[in-house]
Amino acid sequence: MQLHLGAGAGQAMKDAFVLGRLLAHPLTTLDNVHTALTAYQDVRLSVSHFVTRNSESMGDMYQFSATGYYDGMDRGSEREELELLKDKILELRNWLGDGVVAEWLKAERKLQESVGLCNGR
Repeated sequence: MQLHLGAGAGQAMKDAFVLGRLLAHPLTTLDNVHTALTAYQDVRLSVSHFVTRNSESMGDMYQFSATGYYDGMDRGSEREELELLKDKILELRNWLGDGVVAEWLKAERKLQESVGLCNGR
């Protein structure tokens, strides 16, 4: 993961939290550990992809090479373009997602559904 969001260590801790709770869950057995791993992947993989994409975009903006934003050319609209770039950078830095507890609850629900303890609502 690129460092432009500063999210690598935090994502690793969230991964460990959700995965650890799933593997320690009373519904998880040796016979269905693959189900717990699938629930983990279903919840955390999309978050990981989101962070990676936004980190890459942020890096492009920091290096002034982001398509559609300031490209270093000298022209009259430079200040407005830099303001747009600033706003987009701030928008990307303010992501929070659902939070790790909400992600854990989603993963637990998927585990419960997969062993037939709830109907998916």
